[in-house]
Formats: sequence, C-alpha cells, structure tokens
Amino acid sequence: MKRKSNKKIVLIYVAAIIIVIFGIFSTIFALLNSGNSNIINNIRINNIDVSGLNQVQAEEKIQNKISAIMNDKIVLKHREHEKEITLKQIEFTTNLKDKVYEACTIGRNKNIIENNYKILNTIIKGENLDLTFKFNDKIVNSIYSNLDEEWEDKFVDNSYYIEDDKLIIVKGTAGVVINKEELQTKLNELIINKIQGKDINEIDIPTQTNEPELINIEKIREEIYKEAKDASYDKKTSTLQTHVEGVDFAITMDEAKEILQEDKDEYQIPLQITKPDITTDKLGEEAFPEQLSSFSTRYDASNVNRATNIELAVNAINGKVLLPGETFSFNGTVGPRTKAKGYLLAGAYSAGELVESYGGGVCQVSSTIYDSVLYANLEIVQRSNHSSVVSYVDPGLDATVSYGSKDFKFKNSRKYAIKIKAEAKNGILTVQIWGIPEEEEYEIELSSEVTEVIPCNTKYVYDSSLAPEQEIINAMGANGAKSIAYKTVKKNGTVISKTVISEDSYNPMTKVIKTGTRH
Repeated sequence: MKRKSNKKIVLIYVAAIIIVIFGIFSTIFALLNSGNSNIINNIRINNIDVSGLNQVQAEEKIQNKISAIMNDKIVLKHREHEKEITLKQIEFTTNLKDKVYEACTIGRNKNIIENNYKILNTIIKGENLDLTFKFNDKIVNSIYSNLDEEWEDKFVDNSYYIEDDKLIIVKGTAGVVINKEELQTKLNELIINKIQGKDINEIDIPTQTNEPELINIEKIREEIYKEAKDASYDKKTSTLQTHVEGVDFAITMDEAKEILQEDKDEYQIPLQITKPDITTDKLGEEAFPEQLSSFSTRYDASNVNRATNIELAVNAINGKVLLPGETFSFNGTVGPRTKAKGYLLAGAYSAGELVESYGGGVCQVSSTIYDSVLYANLEIVQRSNHSSVVSYVDPGLDATVSYGSKDFKFKNSRKYAIKIKAEAKNGILTVQIWGIPEEEEYEIELSSEVTEVIPCNTKYVYDSSLAPEQEIINAMGANGAKSIAYKTVKKNGTVISKTVISEDSYNPMTKVIKTGTRH
C-alpha cells in the first residue's frame, strides 16, 4: 500500500516538473518571438515564401512579382480566334497588404499557449495564405461580351420580326456560349502561376453547347397579337395614347404549325394587319412641342453603300414614339440588315479588322441615338461598345448593334411621351428627342477620357505578285484604347452630379501589310 502511495507521489512530482519546464520553455519561446516582428518560418503567400521577412519586405517581394506580369499579354483563344488582354488593361489588384498583415500576426495574439502551438504547428506543417484578386468588372464584361462576336460556331437563338404583312421566324442554330464563370476561374489560376514565375500566357476559352428550343408558335402569336386602337391626346393631362395597328395570323394555328414542319432556316407566316382610323402622326406636334435633345455625327456621303445603310436605318426609327415607361429596341425597330431589305455591303468591324458586311454603317445610327438619348437624360437599358474605336464619336460614347446578338435599348424614363426625329442628309446624321419638358429640366454634358492606349499589331500577308521585299500597306490599322465616359448633370450652371456612364476596352485595329517576302 505504501509503495503505491510513493509511486503516485513520484508521478505527481514528475508531472509538476514537466509542467514547470514546459511553462518556462513556453515563456522563453514566447518572449523570443514577441520581440521579433518578422513573419515566422514556413509561411507562404500564394506559395511564395515570406518567412523571416518584415511587413515591408514581404509586400515588396510579392508586389515585384505582380508588377513584372502586369503588362504581359494573355491570350484568350477559341479555335483560330484570339483576344489579347493584360492585367493592367483589366485593372487587376489584390488584397496584398491585408494578407501580409495577416501573415505578420500569425502566432502573435494575447494567449501565449495558443501562440506557441500556432508557431510550432506552422513550422512543422507550414501555412499558405491565398491572395484575393479583383478586376474592373465593367472592363472585364466589356471584353467578354465581344469575345464570340466572330465565332462561326457561336450559339444563335430563335428570333422573329414583322416585315409588312408577314411574320418572319428565323430558326436558331446550335452552338457554343462562353462559360464566363469558368473563364474567370481559369484566369485566376493563370495569374497564380504567373506570380509564381511560370511562363503561362494562354487560356482556351471554356464553352458549353446550347441548343435552341423548339419554336413555340403559340407563344409567338400571343406576343405579336394586338387589337387596333386609335391614337389620342389629352391636352389637360398631356397624356398621349399612340395608335396601335391590329396584328393577328391570317391563317389558322394548325396551318402555321404545318409551315413549321418544313426543314428551313426561315419561315414566313402571313399576317392580318388592321389599320386604326387615327394614327399618331395625325395628332400634329402638340404632343411633342419642344426639342429635348439633339446630337449629330458626320459620315461620308460619297460612300454610297454606307450612306444607303445609314438612311435605311434612319427611316426605320424616324417618328418612333415612346410612352412613359416604354422601352425602345434598335434591333426590334430597325429589324435585320439584309440584302432583301435593301442593305448593301459596306465596311464594318470584325475581329480587329475592317470587313465588308451587309448593313455596314448602321452602328453609327445606334451610336448617334445613344448620345441623343443621354442628352435627353433618359435611362439606358442595354448598350455595348464596339470592338474597336470608331471615328464618329469619342471612345465610350458609341453603341454597337448586331441583329440577333447585341442590341441597343433605352427606356422613356420621363413623365411624358417622347418622339424620335432622325435625318441623314448631306453627310450629317442627326437624331433629336422631342416631347414636353418636365418641371425640373437639367443641362447634360458628356465627356470621355482615354485612360490607356493599346498599340496596334502588324500583320504581313504574302503576295506573290509583289517583288521580294516590296511592301504595300493594305490597312492602316489603329490603336486600341481603354476609356471612361462621364455624364455631368447641371442646374443653372451648377454641377448636380458627375457619374461614370461606362468603362470600355477597345481592341487595336490590325495594320495589314502585303509583302513579296514570306514572313
């Protein structure tokens, strides 16, 4: 019995000695580390070793690696299509300061035991802190929205429009769409690798295949059906009711479904159009007594094809009336720009080069409307910038359109109805917004700032008809740009607000040189 008691006492003494030794060791260990503000051993930030560095040294080490890759060209690829971007272009930033501070505080809280455990655990196992990446979302979205512009295999959804007394239904085609979330993940992974010194500069754009849904003729009929209504205007309340043309199928639903059974790219359904007795234009100008805004751009009237396309689009929008809350769609109003509708081949932007396209020049009309709408202080619903800088408006003040994909839309956010007046004559395209002034009207100023110039590339095309080393410039090319557009609102000359309208990125236009020497 005595032996067991003595053994127990010995164990207690040993345990007490161990605790005391551990306490002394922990205290000494903690005191040594408390006097050292450098990052403890075996800590990494994005797998970059920052052990033993102070806060300034750690920030400098990683920032140098980031700065070294800011202007590197990153190529986004889809088959033969490529788009070059830089981290500087998309305004890449990180939470570097926060992460370095976090690294510096590991093992340095108020609890000595916790500190010692954390320090020893980190020395043995190590710890890696991941940076958080940030980009300018507006610029990134602007770039991503133009990526698939010229893809031959891109997805095209079903669409329809009314032309005279026919409903034209265009069958969509299966194709790929960009998986933007996965693309962003791949970009983040590439940045991590580049910070670590790996020479990786290409990303295959992740896509997924989409199939257009079956054409729902019942739904289309519901969407286009309208009963004829006369236009009216109440002078007391300044309330305008635009006329409505009655629209319905001129055939039965079964007959329409039978037409869709054919294997065709485009279907025509005959319509019955009922004209109202009183149309909006017969109300005179009393509903739209004052000019609310006006904007003009210049075009080359001697370029007959381009001028024709501009005039056709202008005629389609001239006289368009929007009630309060109603949304204008450029594609919905102008319709497809096809040869059958009289549109001609003219210059248009495509993948950083100028190509011939039916309806080339129509984007000048949408851009001119855009600026006039901004000056009228109306709400923009949908707008995309061109892939390259245009000549007729400043960067950031353009609006590109492409039937079936990119549209320009705005809402009549004013109290009263508005009317669009448009004219293209003698090389001057003018769009005006007319209506009734509100109680509070403001002066609008638009401005644009180019924040970065993106140098153009040079492309050599071999031409066997030229002598060796002979060169001919086939396309001059142009620099790309990053821009910020602003809208300044004033009242009696006093600035009420200045807001960013858009932040855009424009590709450089490739300089093309024909040469007799193979490159």
